[in-house]
This record gives sequence, C-alpha cells and structure tokens, in this order.
Amino acid sequence: MKLSWSYRLPKERQIGTRAPVASADTVLVAFHYDKADFFESTLVAFERMTGEERWRTTIPHVINEPVLAQDGSVYVSSFSGTVHAFDSNGKKLWDCRCGDRNMGKPCLVAGDRLAVAETGGGASKTWCLDLRTGSIAWAFENHGHSYGLATNNGRVVHATVLAEGAGVRLHCVETSSGRSLWAADSAEWLFQPIVQDQAVLIGARGSLRAYSLQSGDLLARLDLEDQEAIDGQMLSAGDRIYFSTDSGRVGCASLQSERSFFKVKHSLQSGWFAAFEGSIRGRPTMTGNAVAVLSQEEGIVLLDPAAGNRLSALKMSKGNGGGLLYHRDWLYGSLGAEVRAFGLG
Repeated sequence: MKLSWSYRLPKERQIGTRAPVASADTVLVAFHYDKADFFESTLVAFERMTGEERWRTTIPHVINEPVLAQDGSVYVSSFSGTVHAFDSNGKKLWDCRCGDRNMGKPCLVAGDRLAVAETGGGASKTWCLDLRTGSIAWAFENHGHSYGLATNNGRVVHATVLAEGAGVRLHCVETSSGRSLWAADSAEWLFQPIVQDQAVLIGARGSLRAYSLQSGDLLARLDLEDQEAIDGQMLSAGDRIYFSTDSGRVGCASLQSERSFFKVKHSLQSGWFAAFEGSIRGRPTMTGNAVAVLSQEEGIVLLDPAAGNRLSALKMSKGNGGGLLYHRDWLYGSLGAEVRAFGLG
C-alpha cells in the first residue's frame, strides 16, 4: 500500500480524533480540540479516493466516532448529552438531548433505532432513539458509567461500572422495549463487547471472556498475564478474535466448542501475541490478507493474521485518539490532527 492523500486539521489546539468511518464513496472523521477555554468538534466528510472535502459541520462539545445508516445518514453523540443526526450531504436532520451526561458512541439497533449509553460521573442510563425523528423510544436504568454497546438478535449488550463502588455488570437489554433480559456481575472490570454468533465476547481486567447471548452464563475465560486489561474495541474475523491490551500487546484468540452428548463445552484458545512500543489506538482492522494495528509510536503495522508476524509498516504522525478503517481495498488512519489514506500500489 502507498500513501494516496492526507489531511491535517489546521489552527486548533490539543487536537484528538476518532476512528474513520465510511459510507459508499465518503469517509468521515471526527476531530475534537480545545476552544476558548472549552471544547469543540468538527466532523469532516471526504471523498474516499481523493480526500476532497465534501462537507463539514462544527459541534460545540467533544463528539464520538459517528455511525452510519444504510442510506448514508450520520449519527454522532456528544459529551453534552445530545445525539445529532445528518443526512448524507451533511444537512441537519435532528438533535435529541437525552440529558446532561456524557454520551458514548451510538450503536444502530433493530434497523430503525439507535442505542447510546451515558458515560462518566453521574451516568446512569442507556437510551434508545428513533432514527427518523430522534424521539426517545425508551430509557434503561443501568446505574453507572457504561462502555461501548454491541447488538445482535434483538438484544443490546454493554458493561457498566456501577455507582458507589458496587461492582461491574454486563447488561443485556431487549432492543424493542428496553426490558432487561439478563445481567451478569463481575468482580473485575469489563470493557468493550462484541457478539460472535450467540456469544458475547468481552475484554476484562485480567481476561478475555465469553458469555451466552441468550442467558448471560459465562461460557469460557482466557486469563492474561500480569492482570493486563483488554480495554479497547475488539475485532471478530471468521473464528478468530483480535484485541489489544493496555500493556501494548495485540493478541489473537478463538472460541472453540465441543459437543458431548447433550452438552456443549466452550473454551477460549490463545493463538498469538505481538508486542508494540507505546499504546495501541482503536481496534485491530482486517485488511484482506493482514491485520492492521495503529500504534502511537510505530504507526500502522500489518501483521500475519495466523501467526502475528510483522509484514510491513506505514508511517503516521503522532497524536491523540485515532483509529483505523479498511474500506473498498483502501486503508484509512487517523491520529491527532491528521488523516492518511493508503491505496493499492
């Protein structure tokens, strides 16, 4: 791959960025930065192959990574407690103020709704909004600060650090009603879930875990060394799970199932680990024949998916936040004030 275009947000101070997202021929990147003793964010839409700016909008607070519907409409939440909706050309569709708490990244659920959970101090709710109007469909009392959401089969799952030191709880909520279907408590912190078939895979302090999506039962656990945490987003690709840890390692594991008479035994098997300098930004990304990892110190590193060996590297500037996107054979990386696009070459 070779560098095809780059963009750098000018003038602002203390710039951070979210992972790029894409719809058809448009790539969107959210930047946040200091502004007049407060915060501001800019969401920029680029033509994916040239980097030409298609539209931009400014939001007066820190925003999260946006999510895109099939029609190209854009949904982004902010730390003001508001969810903002735009059409594919950047025209404002609606705003919904869900409260005055920070909001995490939204998650599209049930085709015509999105769910979003509060984060930070005083957080206590998970909200579900109608995509068309922004009206509130339901609010679920989760009792604390929540991490990212995942959804499948009419259910949304997320981990919540309960208020007043009451522990950590993995919630499963029905997307149509906001009704709690089950909850699983944990003595260790839980972070960002993904759903693979009928299993909820979630990183934790000291382990990778698999829970039943249907019942919340713990299916399997893979312990990590030295109580390191899988605190970032994970990638499910085929039967493999790729993840990063807070000690700068990237790992690969797989969820195995063995049927015996009327029982199914599950186990999480470790594949490999690769060590990096500095922290890992965003989630690992599959690029077709390699796993791409964004390192604060090393740029984009491409790994062999089966063995974890290093294949090649691509340069990135250093900065805050960041993440990767692989879309239509192109790889996009964001870090700090900069976005870089790498095409075939």
